[in-house]
Amino acid sequence: MVNSLNVKAVKSDSPVKLKPLLISILIGVLICFIPKPNMVPRNGWYLLAVFIAIIVACALGAVSLGLASFIGIFILTSTHIITVKTAFSSYAEGVIWLIVCADCLSIGITKTGLGKRIAYNLIKKIGKRTIGAGYSLVICEIILSMLIPSSASRSCGIVFPIAKSLSRAYGSKVGDGTEKKAGEFLMLTALHSNLISSSLFMTSSVVNLLAITMARDLGVKENITFGMWFLMALLPSLIAFIVIPIIIYFLCPPEIKKMDNVKELMDKKLEELGPISKSEKLMIFVFTIVVFLWIIGNKINLDVTTVGVLGLIILISTGIVSWKEFTGKKEIWNLLIWLGAFMMMAGQLNKLGVIKWISSIVRDHIYTKSWMLTLIIVCIIMYYLHYLFASNTVHFTALFSAFLTILLSAGAPTIVSIFLLVNISALSSGLTHYGLAQGGVYFSEGYVEQKKWWFVGFCVSIVHLLILIGIGMLWWKFIGIY
Repeated sequence: MVNSLNVKAVKSDSPVKLKPLLISILIGVLICFIPKPNMVPRNGWYLLAVFIAIIVACALGAVSLGLASFIGIFILTSTHIITVKTAFSSYAEGVIWLIVCADCLSIGITKTGLGKRIAYNLIKKIGKRTIGAGYSLVICEIILSMLIPSSASRSCGIVFPIAKSLSRAYGSKVGDGTEKKAGEFLMLTALHSNLISSSLFMTSSVVNLLAITMARDLGVKENITFGMWFLMALLPSLIAFIVIPIIIYFLCPPEIKKMDNVKELMDKKLEELGPISKSEKLMIFVFTIVVFLWIIGNKINLDVTTVGVLGLIILISTGIVSWKEFTGKKEIWNLLIWLGAFMMMAGQLNKLGVIKWISSIVRDHIYTKSWMLTLIIVCIIMYYLHYLFASNTVHFTALFSAFLTILLSAGAPTIVSIFLLVNISALSSGLTHYGLAQGGVYFSEGYVEQKKWWFVGFCVSIVHLLILIGIGMLWWKFIGIY
């Protein structure tokens, strides 16, 4: 599930890249020798040096996140910057095990073929015109974001192959000059709809759940429920889902506007799947129960992680997912290892006053009397800083705590600030072709040139910021969030 977390990962059998590793080590050592600020204790300063070195190493692709996490834990505990108990404390966080349980749901959706069946039926209904085919990919992402809590898994595993097949069905292939017939438009539409869907539901992406935990570590007391998250995302996301494909359509006008045989093509795909199976019906039933309990869980005092465990128990007990399949999903255990370490380090940086110090510096440079103006400035800075990151997860982990502290200090509404920063981190991944894992997958197919990718990414970024800060703020005020 490394790809699902938008990480530029190093393969497990790949050697460590020495040059970028030395660069990251050098940066960490230099930070250690910089005189620390008075408000930060020495162990906090050394922790910051290790954390930044790890972030740089991962961003440069020097080592995998899992190995980097173990290196960080070893350095921090062997030098007594933190205790062993503290180093492994975050592995007891419920959010980590919610992610593990939710990934079991995604295994079931993929294994049963339910995800593909939903996608094929949608394209069959509205995919006759190229713009309709684009919107069918959008709807696929919306539905799958409820079913699969991994943005890259649903994108790379389900939607990307469908977008690729659609492009070829329109006669659009790579290398023969037909990329602009439909492929360019469909690939960009699929990718950007994936970014929007990442924040539609609380469980649509691991980053959403991570944000809630990191905010709690900063002392945030407000509780964000599954239903509240969806209500906040509803209008801004709906507008983005409608508007962004239109913008891409005009920026990358497909040469073919219509395909008459899309129904026959999808019928063939559905015929290959066969009639809806018993396992698919059972998967629908299990998912319905889980989502329903996620929605009402706050009212009946049922934690979201507990609901996730229930879903896992049912899936494995009924044989939809075997225990071997669940435990054999090495990506999720890799995720558990590095995510626990990163959560621990982020929490300790806050506890030791490092985040407060960083926030005070940034706040002094962008201080305004209006929390709204501060909010706008922070959102813009965070959005375009993604040009420097090759991973959504690294971008989010590096910036979220500091920027949230700045917004809260300025008096910005807590829940609005959290939600905005999560959205900004996800949407800004589309600025470049290297901004997240699935972006690399779509770009490497060859339908979109780098110059066009960046141009579309920048144009779309302006629209996203206007929707979030403009319409979003009005919507959240209307529904009483602040």
